[in-house]
Parts: sequence; C-alpha cells; structure tokens
Amino acid sequence: MIELIEFLQNELLLSGTLFALIILLIVNIYSEKFKKYEIVNTNGAVTLMDDDLIILDVREEKERSAGFIDSDLNIPMGQVKSKLDSLDKSKKILVYCKSGTRSDRIADLLCKNKFQNVYSLKGGFNAWQKAELPIKK
Repeated sequence: MIELIEFLQNELLLSGTLFALIILLIVNIYSEKFKKYEIVNTNGAVTLMDDDLIILDVREEKERSAGFIDSDLNIPMGQVKSKLDSLDKSKKILVYCKSGTRSDRIADLLCKNKFQNVYSLKGGFNAWQKAELPIKK
C-alpha cells in the first residue's frame, strides 16, 4: 500500500489523468439515469406516431434535401430556443437530427423548459434511413 501511495505521489500527472477518467466514466454512466427525456430507437419512434405527436427536425434546411420524416416540423437547432412558445407542451415531442447528437441537446433543452413528454431519436435520420422507413423529399 505504501508503494502505491509513493507511486501516485511521484506520478501526479498520470494519477490526475487516471482520476479524471474515472470521474468522467462515472458521470457518463449515471447521467443516463437522470435524463428527463427518453431516447428511442426507430421502432420506438414508430410506436409513438400512433399518438398525438410533434415530430421536430432540428437539422438545417439544406440537410433536409436528403429527405425528412413525413409530417415533421423543421426548426433548426439554433432557432429552437426562440420558438419554444410555438410548441405545444401538452403533446409528445420526438426530436431528430442527422445522427442523434443535436436532438439529445434539444430534448434536454425542452425538458428544462417544462416539456413533459420528450423523446430523442437514437441515431437520428441516419438510423431512420437505415431502417428503410418512409421518407419525404
């Protein structure tokens, strides 16, 4: 045990890096449990569509040339915050982007602004296409 303490004292940079990585791993594991929105795969998204649902595409307009999910609402990520009042908080909202990263951020933003039923499409539009689900162009 004394050798370990001496090693950690002598290798402060290495010890600090190891400690930081352990903390980041713990935060990453437990942050999933504290999300107020749900991440759904394409099957889960299709199931949600049976309900009264807002499908929110947060991609830029030029990205929509690849296609989009029918009956969606396009509000680019940078404009969502200023248009929160135009969204109905009583409805379920499925957020998607190209790969799922931006939609997670917007889903979190919606939850912080008192939206209750928020979902993010895992893998985004790429996953939707890969599952060969219908798209509009």
